[in-house]
Amino acid sequence: MERRWSEETDQVLRAAGWHPGREVPTAAWESLLRERGGFEIHDAARRFLAEFGGLAVPARGPGVTSAKVAFTLDPSAAEWDDEIFDVLSEEAGAYLYPLGEADHRNAYLGMAPDGSVYIGMDTATPLSGSGDGALEKLVEGRA
Repeated sequence: MERRWSEETDQVLRAAGWHPGREVPTAAWESLLRERGGFEIHDAARRFLAEFGGLAVPARGPGVTSAKVAFTLDPSAAEWDDEIFDVLSEEAGAYLYPLGEADHRNAYLGMAPDGSVYIGMDTATPLSGSGDGALEKLVEGRA
């Protein structure tokens, strides 16, 4: 049977409250971000947040190539930062919808309509071509 991610990632996400089939409502986040920042959610971000929204993973020390930083999958962290996301989206060459924050708000996580995930505050750095891949990199500390 093919796994979505490593055993470590599975354990960390489960400890944060994730489980197969998890589904949380996204309407409150969508409404808040639309009203306060003019953000319009796309299907890829809605699917990702329905499964992982609200999870918080603490910092856990050194990783494979970078630190295992804390991250929170709560898009409302960006509710007043639409201008930052405008810049990040322009740099990414795609509209990025907020997913949450990493490293104690030193970076935002944003998802493009194709499902790729970017991390950054001043610069949009590609993290992974998929939400699952981004979670794996964040959990394992892979730059």
